[in-house]
Formats: sequence, C-alpha cells, structure tokens
Amino acid sequence: MAKEIGAFVNESGVTTLLLQPCFLQVYRKQQGHWRKERKMAVNLGEARGLAEMRSRMRDVIEFLASCDTVMAEAFQGVALHELEKADVGMWEVAGSPEPSLDSILAEEEAAALMQESSVKTPVPVLESRGDGRFFISIVDVQKSGGGLTSKQVLLPIIRRGAVKEIEILCAHVPPWLEAEAIRRDWSYKTTKTQEQQICITITMTGP
Repeated sequence: MAKEIGAFVNESGVTTLLLQPCFLQVYRKQQGHWRKERKMAVNLGEARGLAEMRSRMRDVIEFLASCDTVMAEAFQGVALHELEKADVGMWEVAGSPEPSLDSILAEEEAAALMQESSVKTPVPVLESRGDGRFFISIVDVQKSGGGLTSKQVLLPIIRRGAVKEIEILCAHVPPWLEAEAIRRDWSYKTTKTQEQQICITITMTGP
C-alpha cells in the first residue's frame, strides 16, 4: 500500500513556518521509493482575518486528500487547530524533509500496529486540553506488564508537532522519558499524587 507524507517547505526545499510563503510538497512511497507526488503554493500570511485563513487551510486539507501526515518547521495557531480537527498527524522537522520520511513512516506504522495488536491492555486515551496541551495516564500500561510499553505509547505522541505540553500520570518514571526530555532540552518536572502515583509535566521548550 502506498503511503503519503506532506511537507511545508520554502523555495530552497527546507521545512518552514506556515505563516511564511511556502509550498506543500506531498511525497508518496511506492515500491520502496519516495517520489514527489504533487505540490501547491501556500500563503497564510496574506489572509485577511481568521475566516480567510481558515478557508485557506480548508484548501490545504482538501489538497492533502488521503495524505494524513505532514511536517513543518513548526505548527501554530489556526493552521495547527485546523489540521488537528482534520486528524492530520503533525511532525516538527528542521531542514530537508526527505531524510525524515522513512523514520516518520516507521513510527506511525509502529503506533498503528501497537493499537491493532494490543489485546490485554487497552491503549490509553490521549485527552486534549486545548492549545496543544494534553493529558494521558500510563498507570495501567505499567502495571499490566503485557503487550504495551510506555515507550510504545508515549514516543509517537511526544514527537508530534501538535503537542506543546503533556501531563503523564504514571506508576513510576520511565527512565527513557527523562533522558529524551534532557536530550531535547524540554522543561520536565514531576509531582507525587495522593495515590502515590507520579505526574510528569513536559513542556516542549527546546528544539
């Protein structure tokens, strides 16, 4: 089955912000190779007011069609909100998008497989609190010891551009998670609940 990933790029072909004049380049992988499938010009910065900006984002989403994953330097404001509503996965990538295509596809396929194959432990529900803020509990995952791991659940989520802050309720702090936050220079703090569980708050302040 062919897979498509879109990228918002400037004239030099590197990822950029959607409020700058740019292009939406859609890549398609078929028979093991990525190729440029289609392209459209995007200029949200020229929109006169929120209504026109939303209209332009609807054109973007219509152009994406079956492509449900995009990358950009960063996602903000109306663009982020409209893509979230359309259930489009967002990834923040700096530089040329092409080196990241395979890794993004691999992580999304792993997340899909995890959801399909998980029988013993239900996949935790990611709760949106608006404006890129989310909450998720992995307590049951950690206590079950079967099927899912905290890394399988969290890694695809925290690497998506739509997430600016996430609170994670857990039975214990996953060692890999703290290392990931330090590596990316994210703000990271923990508090203990009355039930002796741990709430981790991660704010994506770094690159």
